[in-house]
Amino acid sequence: MKYLILAAFFAVCYLVGSLNSAIIVTYLLKRKDIRKFGSFNAGLTNVYRCFGSVCAICTILADFLKGAVVVFGTRLILLLPVFDDFKLDTLSVCLISTLFAVIGHCFPIFYGFKGGKGILLAAICMLLTDPMVFLLELIMFVILVAATRYISVGSLAACIGYPLYTMIWQAFANRFLGMHFENIALHGLLILPMFFLCYFRHLSNIRHLFSGEEKKFSFHKKGENE
Repeated sequence: MKYLILAAFFAVCYLVGSLNSAIIVTYLLKRKDIRKFGSFNAGLTNVYRCFGSVCAICTILADFLKGAVVVFGTRLILLLPVFDDFKLDTLSVCLISTLFAVIGHCFPIFYGFKGGKGILLAAICMLLTDPMVFLLELIMFVILVAATRYISVGSLAACIGYPLYTMIWQAFANRFLGMHFENIALHGLLILPMFFLCYFRHLSNIRHLFSGEEKKFSFHKKGENE
């Protein structure tokens, strides 16, 4: 029974992820499909570049709500009596839920399986499941984007850093801070599919970086269609 409940919940997480915030926000506020503008990607960076800061902020808030539903929904599910003797720790289940939500974000069933790249939603779920890892990732992301002005460079570094920072931080916390993280190696393995998925979704950015065609980020750039 417990595995059927989890399977059903993971399916719900996929559906929640499929509610692509960038597509919904730009349609509600601008009556336009973000996938037809800029880089054609249904993600935060493209929303900001094409439609400005208001749409971008609304996209972040909508993704935060999605991440909260996924993470806190997972924790609530695991409080059911049927999971009293469940062997898998809460963080591991949250990581699986996050993976399904990110898959939904990248390949949304409601929008012809054409979605975003999953970085923002993964980062929000990371913040809600392991804030210290999120902080380490955020510092690296900000430094790299500030140095290169490429959002994709920071995003790709975050993809690589997520499983590594998770295992390093948890091992450090167990050894020196008296904290009790379980299944550290398993956490790293559960994050790997997200790494490969987000990396795959950034292949076009990688090609553009090598060809010099990747667009640099600027806070001063106005939305093209505001």
